[in-house]
Amino acid sequence: MHRGFANLERFLSRHDRFIISTHESPDGDGLGAEIGFREILGHMGRRAVILNSDPVPDKFLFIDPEHEINVYSDSVELPYPVDDCAVFVLDTNDFDNIGRLFELLKGRVREVFIVDHHEGGKDKLESNFIKVEASSTCEIIYSLFVYFNITPSRKAAQALYAGMLFDTGSFRYPKTTPETFRIAGHLVELGADPFRSYEHIYENNSLASFALRAMILSTMEVHHGGKLIAMKLTPEMLARSGASFSEGELAINVPLTVQGVVASILVKQDANGPVKVSLRTKGDYDVAQIAIVNGGGGHKNAAGYKSGYSLEETFRRAIRDMDRFFAD
Repeated sequence: MHRGFANLERFLSRHDRFIISTHESPDGDGLGAEIGFREILGHMGRRAVILNSDPVPDKFLFIDPEHEINVYSDSVELPYPVDDCAVFVLDTNDFDNIGRLFELLKGRVREVFIVDHHEGGKDKLESNFIKVEASSTCEIIYSLFVYFNITPSRKAAQALYAGMLFDTGSFRYPKTTPETFRIAGHLVELGADPFRSYEHIYENNSLASFALRAMILSTMEVHHGGKLIAMKLTPEMLARSGASFSEGELAINVPLTVQGVVASILVKQDANGPVKVSLRTKGDYDVAQIAIVNGGGGHKNAAGYKSGYSLEETFRRAIRDMDRFFAD
């Protein structure tokens, strides 16, 4: 049995009030995991509030019908003092990757526990629940339902299914296993709606996001005979298109639909935000190691990091980092 279960039980024995959070610019996996995990804690009689730094993207609003997910602001009121709380960080192995909320919590909360499936964070493996072979954090949360002998409600089943659907790229990424499909099947039996999930996540884009994608694609540079495509997402594009930053981030996957392309780079920046890099590959090209060296993390074929350089300098550096895969 994975040591994460025992680690979690020890953590729960020390605390009874919790804040649940996920990484900045939250995605379906982090959001679905939050809803599922809060339900588990509720069954145990524990008090927990979900609090994120950034709003839920429109395409994922359907998994939060009861508005459980709160967004941090200066006026936010918690049901209990921060100093009395422990924190669960889901879908990232870096506490400081939760965004603006980190400044409120650091040095004040009693303890932090991580539930995650990304590469990196080796120093955290012994005391948290990090299972890098899992398809998604939602898959780990499902295993907690089983471990504690709790049946997910229809709401939790829908949230977990949507998170798994998103983080597996519709059940096609390398970490998708027979167990992933067995879990998905059980969640459907419990009430998750596959069609509704796909429609909301993949067929619910705004016209503005379509215009933004065109702008992003217009920046593409082709390298190494068509094996690598690099693109940019700038604050100016967001202003011109009227689309949100999260809508533009998914453009990273478009180049990999082109024959012969095995690697994709998207260097991006939200208005007044840090420069970030997303890396995607096919096959044995391990971008997690590139991300980790640059202070980030992720998976073998999907990773990212924040940069301290300008967008243009970061763009050039990211291409140079990827050049190692195509050296003669």
